[in-house]
Amino acid sequence: MEKVKDFESFDSSKIGFGLSNNNSFDSFNSTDFNSIRQSQIDKHFENSATPAFVMMLSLSVATFIAAFFQRLAWEVSGIRQVFRVKKAYIRKLLHMDVAWLESRHSGQVASMLHDHADSIYQGIADHVPMVIFICAYLLVTSSVCFYIQWDVTLVMFAALPLLIGTRLIFSKWFCKTRDEEQKLLAKMTNLVQETFSCIRTVIAFAAQKQTVNKYERLTIELNRMTEQRLTASSIYDALAQVLLTEFIFTAALCYGMWRVNDANPGRLAALAINMLYMCVTSISIGFHMTGASTARQNANEMNAILIETPNIECYINKHSESMLAPRGHGAIEFKDISFAYPSRPDIEVLKRVSFTVATGEHVAIVGPSGSGKSTITALMLRFYDPTNGTITLDSVNLKKLNPDNLRAQLGLVSQEPVLFDGTISDNIRYGRLNATQAEINEAARKAEAWQFICALPEGMKTRVGDRGLQLSGGQKQRVAIARAVIRDPSVMIFDEATSALDTKHEVEVQRAIDAASQGVTTITIAHRLSTVRNADRIIVLESGQIVEEGSPEELLNNKDGKFHRMYNDQKFDSLTVDKLAANPRARSKVSLAAHFSMTPSDFIDAETYRRAWARSSLGAHKRLGKSYSVLSIDRAKLALPVMSKKRTRMDTPFKTNIMEVAMDDKDYDDHISFPEKTTNFNAIWNLIKSYKDGYTQLSVAIPVTILRGFFFLLVCFELSSVLEIALAPNEETAQQVFITAAVYTALIIIKTMFEAVGRLFIALYGHGFCGYLRNKMFRKILRHGAAYFDEEANTPGRLVHKLMSDTATLNRILGDKLDLLLPAVICSTVSVTIALLINWKLALICSFQFPAFFIFRFVELRETSKRQRQMADQEKKAANLATVVLSNMSTIKAYTLQEHFNNIFYKTLKPLQEVVLLTQFGANFISQLIASVNDMSKARVASGNILNIIKETAVDMNNLSDEGLRPKTTARLMLKNVEFRYPSRPLYPVLRNLTLKVRPGDSIAIVGPSGSGKSSILALFQRMYSTTKGEVLIDNYNVKQINPAYLRRVVVSVGQEPTLFSFTIRENIGYGLPEDEATEEKIIEAAKIANIHHFILSLPQGYDTEVGEFGAQLSGGQRQRIAIARAIIREPRVLLLDEATAALDTASEKAVQSALESVSKNCTCIYVAHRLSSIRSVNKIYVLVDGEIAEQGTHQELMEEKGLYYEMNQSEI
Repeated sequence: MEKVKDFESFDSSKIGFGLSNNNSFDSFNSTDFNSIRQSQIDKHFENSATPAFVMMLSLSVATFIAAFFQRLAWEVSGIRQVFRVKKAYIRKLLHMDVAWLESRHSGQVASMLHDHADSIYQGIADHVPMVIFICAYLLVTSSVCFYIQWDVTLVMFAALPLLIGTRLIFSKWFCKTRDEEQKLLAKMTNLVQETFSCIRTVIAFAAQKQTVNKYERLTIELNRMTEQRLTASSIYDALAQVLLTEFIFTAALCYGMWRVNDANPGRLAALAINMLYMCVTSISIGFHMTGASTARQNANEMNAILIETPNIECYINKHSESMLAPRGHGAIEFKDISFAYPSRPDIEVLKRVSFTVATGEHVAIVGPSGSGKSTITALMLRFYDPTNGTITLDSVNLKKLNPDNLRAQLGLVSQEPVLFDGTISDNIRYGRLNATQAEINEAARKAEAWQFICALPEGMKTRVGDRGLQLSGGQKQRVAIARAVIRDPSVMIFDEATSALDTKHEVEVQRAIDAASQGVTTITIAHRLSTVRNADRIIVLESGQIVEEGSPEELLNNKDGKFHRMYNDQKFDSLTVDKLAANPRARSKVSLAAHFSMTPSDFIDAETYRRAWARSSLGAHKRLGKSYSVLSIDRAKLALPVMSKKRTRMDTPFKTNIMEVAMDDKDYDDHISFPEKTTNFNAIWNLIKSYKDGYTQLSVAIPVTILRGFFFLLVCFELSSVLEIALAPNEETAQQVFITAAVYTALIIIKTMFEAVGRLFIALYGHGFCGYLRNKMFRKILRHGAAYFDEEANTPGRLVHKLMSDTATLNRILGDKLDLLLPAVICSTVSVTIALLINWKLALICSFQFPAFFIFRFVELRETSKRQRQMADQEKKAANLATVVLSNMSTIKAYTLQEHFNNIFYKTLKPLQEVVLLTQFGANFISQLIASVNDMSKARVASGNILNIIKETAVDMNNLSDEGLRPKTTARLMLKNVEFRYPSRPLYPVLRNLTLKVRPGDSIAIVGPSGSGKSSILALFQRMYSTTKGEVLIDNYNVKQINPAYLRRVVVSVGQEPTLFSFTIRENIGYGLPEDEATEEKIIEAAKIANIHHFILSLPQGYDTEVGEFGAQLSGGQRQRIAIARAIIREPRVLLLDEATAALDTASEKAVQSALESVSKNCTCIYVAHRLSSIRSVNKIYVLVDGEIAEQGTHQELMEEKGLYYEMNQSEI
């Protein structure tokens, strides 16, 4: 159905042509041929044809002008309305309730922003005006036909109601099928976005093949549905065209020719031409009605969101009845609060909880994981409203307060802080948008962040990357604390704010928090009881109820109480420390204070710099010396001990500061292989050649389409025979009518058959080609290592846009336009050739406009392609921004940044709108001459993007390769003289000539300050990155020799911030394993070991419970235990634990620690920890500072040395 587009090039000039020809034919046939001489005929032609020619020329010019302004007006209207819809949509999402947002996948919501908006634009700019125009044309033409020959017209109109009725019925089925396809496409988009957003988890669990297979299954299902729709559509269109259109036209024409002696032949010829155009038009209206219906359906879906009223959020403050509370004193009261999350209404998280917090009081809330601690934070921020009870701030019910005004008085630092892609200064300023730079600097000092910020090469202007992933966990946490401090709130909320910090920095930050909390109402949520000892009052939660409440001294004195047991579980064995203190040794030369000190060796020479430059990724080449806007999770653990440029010049006489090295881009470009930017039609041709599975479809479609063009010409020739009979009737007219009708009918049937087959196969080729490109691009992207995703050009939003939108653009060209272009080329070439053979003079006169057309076409295509590249870049920025905003909505709401990000989105869209309007205005003039200019330009840009991805080779590793060794390992690990620099920051070493050995079955721990390179070691063992120098060995095998998937099956990690996918709990635990290995028994056993089994069984759907996007439906501790179960089920030979128990309460930590110890008996374990009490039993402890081993030994040995490790333990007591 959507393929029926013969009317695409139809314009209103046909009305004028029909009317004018009516007069011409009528005038011509009023003369008796038998009664005049040839000279009289010539004179009569001259007298009658000249006025008709002038009239037709005038009507053509008027039609051209009218069509130009009609198309321009509708398209400009469509562009403006779609941009308004996009702005209104993103603003509405920013002001929707958190519960509403959590019930939808951000990928689906973001895809609606592009796909639905594009459909609405097509409806407004193309389908709706064409439906209006066609209806008007049919009305006018039918009136003319009735005027010319009413009885013949009635014959043709007999089947019109049947045609319209069947079209409407088919349209309903068509829209329903398209809706199912859109849902499946949204599911694919969400899978792709979630995969790219959590790429390091995908790599760590070698789940690339599993993810690709899942995506390809969805692609196959989408292709199956599409093939069914296209086949049914092609059959229906062919039958409708032959039976209800062409046959009726033939019957009416035959009837008219049979009555030619009773009617005016000229009128009958004009009637034939108008009837022919009406038939073509009646077919075309179905396509445009379907497009308009799809646009209306998508508009209704978006409008349903736009008109939806949030229960909590104030969409437009001036329309809200909520009161704007003045800055208060921070007195809080929870009164009989009960609450269940909307996604799980049967599970009550809080049960009649009541407590008060006086002005300036510091209250700590502790308890097991999942007891409802963080839920109190969500209720305080009014992300949700309680099921029962009331919450007041300064005696005012929160439901009566404007949510944004409420949150402006609260400062939040969460367990997993979210920073936005921008500078450190920008992220701190998000706490208060009108803050000065001096205030930002002071906030950084209060949060103990100033020292590490000064050590960065760009200082406050250093870009932190998406979600702050360029910084280490501790650095990110301190920036988040500074962001909260600068708000100067009346209530501070710290939800495990120091859980990501090492002991040294925890003490410093805790001291900063205590200072910032002076005179401010403070609520601290914590597992580590050492962080709440300065609280005025402690509330102990368990199973959503308050089981204890009192001051720290009171709760500690209650030896039978819950808090006392929790405290004893965490209490450090101080007797050991006392004994060691009696026999002190010389302290280690390394101290915590040395962490940020500088020596000349911290700078690298020019030759090392050049080698690093040549190895670095393309994105780094473009950004070095300016900003470091990259996205990396593991680079987040990066140690950056380089001082600011100013301090370096003052303090060191050496000319080895890398910032002073002259950079000659030309010298280094010789060693760099930049991806070729293919943006011409060769890119499209290369992609078509690569799709060999489509050769069969093309081998059928192209010849059939060419034959269709020839038969169309034959139909036109036969139609000329019809006109000849009408204009020159004789005694054999009846016989000629019968023969002509038979030949015409046969040609129509053959032409329609070729047309249906050609369109079907071209459409199938287009959709198959689109699916092929998506699968190939997805595979190619997932082959890359973590460094590829660090580049700014490869953010999740931009990759999703390339994968889903650029391929759809090519599909529109190959599936929708190819069946028009091929017949057009064939028909125009053959018809001009025949015309030249018949009368070359007249043919040249009639085809004089062709050269001008081609010149205009070439110029317009070149200029439009330039603008399309600009548009594509802006579209990717807008898509990436929408993805970032939708993925971090809670943080945006907590800091009342909705309007700020709405303005950023508007500024991103504005240049795109300007480019589109300029492009469309220029294209409209030419598009009246030749269609599809913009589509071809978009196809050139899209094909270039696609080909660049497909041509990219995986640097240093191929994560989908089956090559490589698969040795049976004893899990002997070694780092041998390893130096490591992140590819996007090749100037600064993270690890420096590091050598580390781990015997099979041993457990070692790596400790040290935040950003010292601990997590980078784990990333190297999993081969997330490759070393700059040195080797990473497993049983004397270099990890580069081992198959990447096998390596990650042997070496399994559990990170500090676990990532879960929007699957069921069962699927998350078995993630990355083949279905035959992830059995129900193994999944349950792993859950039991991870101490999560009983919690899962308490859920209504058990192991089939959906965890939400990024595991949002679970608490931090619950997510962590599922992540541990995901590691346990793989039965690893090497287990890497990066603060794996940091998010757990004391009881769960002990249970999981015991489980991990039992698992570690059969494998080698490497712990990265800040909580030193959890690693005292390991075989060896390495203390890492600035990428070098400062101390090593057992817990006993290091405590006896009274060095850095001893200091860290003393700080933890």
